Amino acid sequence: MKKNICLLLVILLLTGCSVKLVERESFDSIIDSVLYSAPKLSNTVFDGYKFYLPRGAFVLDSKDYNLKIKDNDNSYYLYVDTIAYYYKTKKEHTVDNSIFYSRNLDYKDNYGYVDITKVDDKYFLEIMYNYAKIEAYITEDDLYNSFLDMCYILSTIKFNDNAINYKLNNKELETTSEEFDIFKAKKDTDDFLQYVEEFDKYEETSDKPTDEDVIDINKK
Repeated sequence: MKKNICLLLVILLLTGCSVKLVERESFDSIIDSVLYSAPKLSNTVFDGYKFYLPRGAFVLDSKDYNLKIKDNDNSYYLYVDTIAYYYKTKKEHTVDNSIFYSRNLDYKDNYGYVDITKVDDKYFLEIMYNYAKIEAYITEDDLYNSFLDMCYILSTIKFNDNAINYKLNNKELETTSEEFDIFKAKKDTDDFLQYVEEFDKYEETSDKPTDEDVIDINKK
């Protein structure tokens, strides 16, 4: 009987018929095997850092050190805090057991947190790691794959110390970087629901990008 149960669980995992039964455990596995693996991959370079963009994803928009990434029908918002990286800033995060998933991240010299909050029939993901943060608001069907892609991106971020030092010495980072606290979870803000509603409306009204909209990373 025990063997039959194990076999059934394997079949369900492989076929994707029962993702709900293993979602929380799957997040832990992705963090341990992907986010903490620190692979030496990169195919996307910006001024001050580089990272690996999963197949099928592309950078749609860029503002200072912040990017909007499209992956199929989903959008990921990547915020990279080069100033916090330079000064090795660190702030504590409290695990919230009242939401769908919450975990602190700590691996070698990298730290951060994961907060996944269920809002109606969708999920708001916040992953902060290695002085960068990704946010997304997605459906349950895309939850697992999106979390995987977001972890791949964060695990491969590598900073260019020379570029960052140059900009800091010339006061460029303080004057051009958009103010954004990657250490503070959006769910802890008073206007969280309003933010998610605006996020959702923006996604619903977004048109498919044209060739002119997509950023040519080779020009960076």
